[in-house]
Amino acid sequence: HDVHLELIKRMSSPTPPKSNTGVGRTLVNFAIGGVSGMMSTCIIQPIDIVKVRLQIRGEAGHANLSPFDVARELRIEGGFKAFYKGLDSALVRQATYTTTRFGIYLNVSQYMQNNLKEGQKNLSFAQKCYASLLAGAGGAFVGNPADLALIRMQSDGTLPKEQRRHYKNVC
Repeated sequence: HDVHLELIKRMSSPTPPKSNTGVGRTLVNFAIGGVSGMMSTCIIQPIDIVKVRLQIRGEAGHANLSPFDVARELRIEGGFKAFYKGLDSALVRQATYTTTRFGIYLNVSQYMQNNLKEGQKNLSFAQKCYASLLAGAGGAFVGNPADLALIRMQSDGTLPKEQRRHYKNVC
């Protein structure tokens, strides 16, 4: 029972234990970001494709901006698979952007946590912002090409048939 309480206490602590260092921990921090991002993408992809279609319709001046109508049209157009068009590019995006962003943030904040000034227990707001800034910039730099591929694949179906590029996959 005490072991469980200690585990819960460690997991809910805002500061990671100082013993979590080394190459293995560094790689785990990147893996956590990549796996969590890819799992969430598999769940959210149908909503995301409807959102992209609605944005494109809005820019084109369509009167009907109902997400339910867009979802119905997607289902009629391509069945269940239509909701997952561009999933491979979305997964590549997560494998690049989210892996990099989470990995940088967790490792930088962990490094700063392990090198706090005497008497300081937690990272300051400014230190957390600095770690976030580095992580966001690194993730954007690495993930931008995959993000572009994702948007192109998702929006291809909204073009007139003669203008479609018929992307098969992210490569």
